[in-house]
Amino acid sequence: MNCREGNKKEIKKFIASAENLDKGNCLNASFNAVANAYRAKTVISPLKKIQYLATFNKEIMSAVESADAENRYEVVFLRYLIESNIPKGLGFSQNILHDKKELEEQAVTLEQKAFSSEYKQFITNVLQKLG
Repeated sequence: MNCREGNKKEIKKFIASAENLDKGNCLNASFNAVANAYRAKTVISPLKKIQYLATFNKEIMSAVESADAENRYEVVFLRYLIESNIPKGLGFSQNILHDKKELEEQAVTLEQKAFSSEYKQFITNVLQKLG
């Protein structure tokens, strides 16, 4: 799903599915954080957008801090992906350089991950495009 394209139907579907996840693990918590970033995309009020982005920031930081070795790459990637699409002047994109460095350093482990080949290619493309 491309949030930039603004496919509100798909965004709302993702938000609804994220609400039903058990937030007890770091990966599900990161999906919930991403859902809040997407909520910011769907509201008109600038104040509400900032509130959702602040919630995203708090939740994704917590998810990264609690990420286990198995899920850390994906959690950091999700933070990198969303922060790369937030206007820098809002102050919610302070981890981009650190995350990109970590993701690139760990890129050799990407092939060992249990991700689909399409997802692995997506990650590779994002890192190349946003780099």
